[in-house]
Amino acid sequence: MADDGRQWTLEGLIDFEQAVDAGVEAPAVLRDEVLAAARDRDGASARRAGFAVWRDGIGGPAHGAGFTGALSLVGGGLALVLFLSGATGVLGILDRARGGIHVTLFLAVLLGVQWLVLLFALVAWLFRRKGAEGFSMVQALVGRLARRFSGEPGATWWGRLMRDGGAPRAAVLWRLARIIQGAGVAFNIGIACGLGGLVLVRHIGFYWETTTDVAMHTLLERITGFLAVPWSAWWPAAVPDSAVIDATRWTPGSELPPGPAAWWMFLLMATLVWGMLPRLLLWLLAWRCERKALASLDFQSRAHRALWRDLSGAGREDTSEKPLDGVLVLDVGGGGWRPDELRPFLLRRLRVNPAAWHPVAVLDDGAEDLVSQALAKAPAGVVLLAEGWALSPPRMSALHRRVRAAAPDCPLRFLVANPSEHGMPKAPEESERAEWERFVDSLRDPDAEVFFYEAPPA
Repeated sequence: MADDGRQWTLEGLIDFEQAVDAGVEAPAVLRDEVLAAARDRDGASARRAGFAVWRDGIGGPAHGAGFTGALSLVGGGLALVLFLSGATGVLGILDRARGGIHVTLFLAVLLGVQWLVLLFALVAWLFRRKGAEGFSMVQALVGRLARRFSGEPGATWWGRLMRDGGAPRAAVLWRLARIIQGAGVAFNIGIACGLGGLVLVRHIGFYWETTTDVAMHTLLERITGFLAVPWSAWWPAAVPDSAVIDATRWTPGSELPPGPAAWWMFLLMATLVWGMLPRLLLWLLAWRCERKALASLDFQSRAHRALWRDLSGAGREDTSEKPLDGVLVLDVGGGGWRPDELRPFLLRRLRVNPAAWHPVAVLDDGAEDLVSQALAKAPAGVVLLAEGWALSPPRMSALHRRVRAAAPDCPLRFLVANPSEHGMPKAPEESERAEWERFVDSLRDPDAEVFFYEAPPA
């Protein structure tokens, strides 16, 4: 998010959402600073820059720092619990009567169960419409505990983020996922420490057992050979060969000697490579996805867009910003507005300079080529001029989709007006304003804004 001049963090996002929900009023000076920060930007980039200035300018309690601090506390506690679970898991597999570790149980219980959990999580992820739309049970538990320990179990920002979805919700979920994967790393460190501690302080052996003569031996040889592929070339001593596997088969009445070393080195490497390394990679993935979500904040919820209209509306006419040249005006419905009547308002209020005026009833197939050519000649932006009383969401949505198909990234302004008795434009009614605001907000287009015609001051 270097293009916005300041980095959005999860703490800053939480503080911002709490302030939006509280309805904090911005003084006039702060509004001017917001407009200055958003100048020469459009869409999501302008909102990120302007809202960052607004968030920092209004101040207020540090809700975000309180939550992330509590989240770190919960994450640390979870990591400690899983570290101890990993260490005690190794002790639980140790057969004290035989003085050894059952290698197949070690692989199945301490490593296999982890992969089953990851597989279950992958299946659950694939069945969601989007990867960050829902909680896992552990994520929900960690989030609930963090809010409780932060002293704000019913914080309003949480409900807003979860309800609005999108990148803000994804940022929270990826942070929770990162905490959980960090605890998974601690679990595998606990396994490695438990195994290493037993090898250092006790003369333990390693064994496997079966009721078949050949099948289990062959299967175990293949499994160990597959798991040891990442390190077999540079550390062959940590790969149990056929002779080692055959020598460590336990039979009733036999004694279990200490070692051999190949088994404990193999189990240690298997824990690090197949247990801890995937968790580290998932931790890095969650970290990267959280940063990506924060960098792609577009603030398209109704509350965000209403705040942006309030902040950007005041002072827009007085800005010295040069109007956008080469803008195409589409007169939706062919209301017959005269360009010379609306041009002053477009220059003063929307800060756009029309280059072409194209009346269209709807963008049907016959007119699509003509409009596409007009869009190619006016790439700086598009203004959709419509009558306030004539809003048809299906028709306007279709128009929006076709304009975006021809010009996906250009600034898009909806200008809403009504004809007066003399054919001159006049301001729409309040009910019409509300309907148009709801409609434009529902498009969730970061480059689309709605404006309403106002008569010029006398």
